[in-house]
Amino acid sequence: YGNLTQSQIAEQIGISQMHVSRLLTKALTKLRRQLAE
Repeated sequence: YGNLTQSQIAEQIGISQMHVSRLLTKALTKLRRQLAE
């Protein structure tokens, strides 16, 4: 999604901005954990 804001992403895929935020947080946490291994 390039340089879109969380609100823009939410609007495009039909979910709330808060849900986008939670999904990004989960994804980044998982990525950091895997990179640390």
